[in-house]
Amino acid sequence: MEFLLFFFGFLLLLHLFKNVLLSSKRLPPSPWGLPLIGHLHLIGRMPHHSLQKLSRKFGEIMYLKLGMIPAIVISSPDLAKQMFKTGDTTFSFRPYLLVGEHSGYNFKGIALANGDHWKSMRKICTTELFTVKRIDSFLWVRMKELSYLVSSLAQACNDQSIVDVREHLTVLTFNVQTRILMSKRFFGENLSDDELAEARVFKELIDESVQFAFQFHISEFVPSWLKWIDWNIPQAKRVAAKQDEFLQKIMDEHKAKKSSPTKDFMDILLEHRGDDQEVVKATLMEILAAGTDTSACTVEWALLELLNNPEIMKKAQEELDVVVGGGRTVLESDFPKLTYLEAMIKETFRIHPPTPLLVPRMSTQACALGQSFHIPKGATTIVNYYSIGRDPEVWENPAKFWPERFLGLAIDVKGHNFELIPFGAGRRICPGMSLGLKTVYLTLGNLLHGFDWHRLPGKNYGVDETFGAVTWPKSSLQVRVTRRLANTNTQ
Repeated sequence: MEFLLFFFGFLLLLHLFKNVLLSSKRLPPSPWGLPLIGHLHLIGRMPHHSLQKLSRKFGEIMYLKLGMIPAIVISSPDLAKQMFKTGDTTFSFRPYLLVGEHSGYNFKGIALANGDHWKSMRKICTTELFTVKRIDSFLWVRMKELSYLVSSLAQACNDQSIVDVREHLTVLTFNVQTRILMSKRFFGENLSDDELAEARVFKELIDESVQFAFQFHISEFVPSWLKWIDWNIPQAKRVAAKQDEFLQKIMDEHKAKKSSPTKDFMDILLEHRGDDQEVVKATLMEILAAGTDTSACTVEWALLELLNNPEIMKKAQEELDVVVGGGRTVLESDFPKLTYLEAMIKETFRIHPPTPLLVPRMSTQACALGQSFHIPKGATTIVNYYSIGRDPEVWENPAKFWPERFLGLAIDVKGHNFELIPFGAGRRICPGMSLGLKTVYLTLGNLLHGFDWHRLPGKNYGVDETFGAVTWPKSSLQVRVTRRLANTNTQ
């Protein structure tokens, strides 16, 4: 007991000493904090809402203490531009996350990696995995999975059954990802019981890993020399061990198969980093976790808003009728002509970002942001993109779903316009952005072109959220669909 009192007393003195040192610097505005936990008590179950509320009081840049870790919260496009463009090199590192050490094989993927390893993986992503040519080579995968989705919805039309939109969308995006990553389809018809059981195990493993990542881990809020006190470390090791066993099995099966003419991502990663299989497994897991639900979530939010705004749905369908016409599906070559569909998707990213808090960065050296505010070395830096998308100083009537705001406006989502950065910006922008956009455009375009969407009587279609790996609508979207045009064949 005496040791514990001494230990925590020492931590308190250390905390006070660091605060005295920092108080001589011109830090951004900050609310009152508590010893040791800092401002963690001010962060609720919906962190992006909590941070937005604080930013309204303390300004577009805030200084917080997340436990014993200094943190900077940015809530304006101008400051995001300073961070991602002017200070991109300074803010190129990721802070420590427990899941990266264990499920990420000691940060051997790309999303949470740092230093030379991150540079090496980034080069593979930009020159091998996510090139225009490579993504186009998997167009047949996107079209094939779309055809399965359309057929399933057509059957629901015939049966007049209720459609669980989220279930259908996650099957599509998961299968697109796994077929591109490892040439394997996990969900759908004509699969054996063993294959379906394997699919369930795989999805459960990913969900478990992601859910664990978003739990509270004390190791992420204390200095590195105190990480050992985290009581979640044994669970992190158990989750990682189950994941590794399953991924090793998939890799062994993949290597035993006869190679196909089109290389999948696992082929490319094994070719370049096969000497370290942990790199391959970590990268595959990150791409799956990051790429599956984000696209499905965006399409679900768009459909939910369209059900609440039928006049917008009508405009989108009228544009599709003119550009695409009846008798065929929407193709990727149609995208440049579908300006209203593009505006509608941008508006969805603005008002319902799948990841409202962009993946945090960490300052590698002390610097200044905003009005010469001091940013300490090692500060976790968070951009609250949700707050930027809802800022009345940036957007007219920001709570309204209004795609027309983007018509004739040269703003894209590719990291050049800092009021609209759902994929981040700078050198650590999401490498899978192009693939994600193609999946969202193709899916939403064909769902609107092929079907009419109907609310269920008495069903609540509110826009409340749940926070996790992605920010889903609180309730899974359930609807009835009817055939709209004779264009449901995507073969």
